[in-house]
Amino acid sequence: MKKASARGRQIDSLDVVLIEDNRGAQAILRSMLSSLRVRRLRVFDRAEDALKQMMLDPPDAVVTGWDMKPMSGQRFLRVLRNKSMAPLCFVPIIVMSARPTVSMVDRAFSSGANCILVKPIAPITMLRRLEWASLEDSRFALKGDHYMLEGIEETLETRLRRNELGDMLRRRQAIHEALTAQGDEALADQIVNGEIDLDTLQRPLRKARPRGPSETWNSWAVG
Repeated sequence: MKKASARGRQIDSLDVVLIEDNRGAQAILRSMLSSLRVRRLRVFDRAEDALKQMMLDPPDAVVTGWDMKPMSGQRFLRVLRNKSMAPLCFVPIIVMSARPTVSMVDRAFSSGANCILVKPIAPITMLRRLEWASLEDSRFALKGDHYMLEGIEETLETRLRRNELGDMLRRRQAIHEALTAQGDEALADQIVNGEIDLDTLQRPLRKARPRGPSETWNSWAVG
């Protein structure tokens, strides 16, 4: 097991790299991080440029956008967490996104993110996440050729099962409502009670296409 490189560091002693390809957002984030009085702040438009500098002079923490071009946030994480990048591969990484969907969150954590922040970001939220990154005893485990947070696969698998259960219940409820509206309450009760397999139900239904909710977070972290 390997530990994050910022472990035990105070905010005013941190060397932070910021990667943001939107100039407007970059200016706001630069000002925000400067106001938090980090020891050193390096700002980049492109992940490729940041990687080159980080290999020469590793930072204590990275704050990066997710929806970037030409190198995306996911690709950046995969490159940085590669075992060949040691010891740089253990630096804490805070990922930012304006729309952190379930799929995006799972991909970010599977690629090696420490936590995720939703844009726009309040200064107090950034401060708390940097403090968390510097104080949390994050441990990494090697998965194939890249590192990810220890235990993250189990966490994501648990959430996947929970989401699948929620989807099934919502689908069952939607079908129940459609059948009830059509006057077939007996079949509706069998559906909602789990007595009939939804996948084998062939009867066409009106209003029986449930839409799953969109899930976002103000911030998401796994220690």
